[in-house]
Amino acid sequence: MHDFETSVKLHYDELTEAEQEMTRYILNNRELVSQIGIVKLGTLLLSSKSSVLRLAKKLGFNGFSDMKHTLQHSPITPMLEPMDLMGDLKQGLSHMLNYSEQTNFQPFLSKLKNARMIYLFATGFSQNNYTKEFSKDLMVNGRSNMLISGETNLALSIKSMSPDDLIVFTSLSGETPIIKDSVRNLSFKEIPIASFTRFGKNFLSNHATFPMFFEANDIPSPNDEVQSSMVGLTLILDIVTRKYREFILYDE
Repeated sequence: MHDFETSVKLHYDELTEAEQEMTRYILNNRELVSQIGIVKLGTLLLSSKSSVLRLAKKLGFNGFSDMKHTLQHSPITPMLEPMDLMGDLKQGLSHMLNYSEQTNFQPFLSKLKNARMIYLFATGFSQNNYTKEFSKDLMVNGRSNMLISGETNLALSIKSMSPDDLIVFTSLSGETPIIKDSVRNLSFKEIPIASFTRFGKNFLSNHATFPMFFEANDIPSPNDEVQSSMVGLTLILDIVTRKYREFILYDE
């Protein structure tokens, strides 16, 4: 089970506006919430017992008691100053390590090992650079793979894929328009999909057999443009590489 903040990130986009407000209240008052009952919390949220229970389940918990227990044992992330970029990086890395410890990678690692062929596709320049390194790491570990470049080649490659294969997508938003038809085609052909996207539900993760996530904090720049840090993608791909090596060396 993930810690509370990670569960919120994974499911936040699925919540209604009212449920998002309820979640923000819980995050800001976690010590109080971890000590009271469901009826009292419903009153504080100007809601009902059933609404609180529904929220807990939408966040991935078995019920209110499960959510409350997770709150009690989740690390509290300190608030950052607006421009504390190093603190932001430290917090993001901490979230990623917590996520990796709380995620069961075994089904994905098993498919990674046993797939007839591994196909890799990146949706952006930075993603492509990191995916190339991931491809090399897989090769070093004896896992052959093919890096696909461009949406035209992706569409052509899908024609020769089967359910015995695996395709891995790396994407920031998971909402890149040019790949959506190809992803739908992959789902129709029942070809397993693994996705690496920033935290939160998106088109790609919704269609993935193995959805995985990374932290992508926004970084301000002097020209008022906001850039997203891709350190989280580098880290999650490295974590998967290390776990795959452990899997083939020690878990067989």
